[in-house]
Amino acid sequence: MITDWWETFFSGPVLDIQRKASREEKTRTEADFIEKVLQIIPQGKILDVPCGEGRLSLEMASRGYSVTGVDITLPFLEDAKRKASEKQLEITWEHRDMRDLPWKEEFDAVICFGGSFGYFDDEGNKTFLKAVFSTLKPEGTFLIDTHVAETLLPRFQERDWHRIGDTLIAEEREYDHVHGRVRAEWILIQGSTLEKRSSSVRMYTYCELVQMLEKAGFYNYHAYGSLGVSPFRVGSQRLYLTAKKKGH
Repeated sequence: MITDWWETFFSGPVLDIQRKASREEKTRTEADFIEKVLQIIPQGKILDVPCGEGRLSLEMASRGYSVTGVDITLPFLEDAKRKASEKQLEITWEHRDMRDLPWKEEFDAVICFGGSFGYFDDEGNKTFLKAVFSTLKPEGTFLIDTHVAETLLPRFQERDWHRIGDTLIAEEREYDHVHGRVRAEWILIQGSTLEKRSSSVRMYTYCELVQMLEKAGFYNYHAYGSLGVSPFRVGSQRLYLTAKKKGH
C-alpha cells in the first residue's frame, strides 16, 4: 500500500535541513546544465515542479526566464516568495499537488529536479507525466532529474548517516524488488529532539521510464549521466533525461 507520506515528510527538522543546506554552487551548476540542454529562448516560460523552496526557480528567473513554481508544501512556498521579494524577482508560485497542473500548452520547458519523481503509485506517476505533457507547448521539452535502478542499485546502501548543520540524519533503506520501490526510515536528531520519518519512492528502470513517457506522448529522448553532460550509462551518478512533446 502506497501512503501519502510526502504530505507530512516535509515538516519540522526536514524544513530546517533544507534551509540550512548550502547549495548555491550546485544550484548554479544545475542552472547552467538546464540552459545548455534545453536551449530555451530568451524570456522563455519554465515550469518548475515540484519547486521546493524555489532555489532553481529563483536562479532561472534571475537569468531572465519567466518561471512558475509549484509545490504542495506551503512553508517551502512561503520561503520561496520571501526570497523572490528580497531579490525583486517576479515568479508565479502555485500551492498545489504536482499532478494537478491546470495549464494548457503554456510552457516552453518543464523541469522536475531533486529526485522528486516516483513518490506516487504507478497510476499517480503516469498522471503526473500526462499533466506535464499537457502544460508544454508543441515541441516543448521536459527535463527530469531522477535515480533509476541503473544508477541507484550499483551503489545501494542499506544504512547511511550524515550531518547537516546541527541535525544528524540516519537513514535505513530497503529495496523492495517486488514492487520496485525504495522504502526508507529516517531518524532526525536535533539536540535532545528526535523525530522519525518514512518515505517510499518508485524506482523505475530506464526502459520503464521511457515507456511511460512515450505513452504520455513524449519522444526524442536524450539521456545524461551527470551535470557535465556525460552520456548516461549503468552506474552513472543520476539520470538527467530530456523528452520532447510532439508538435501538432
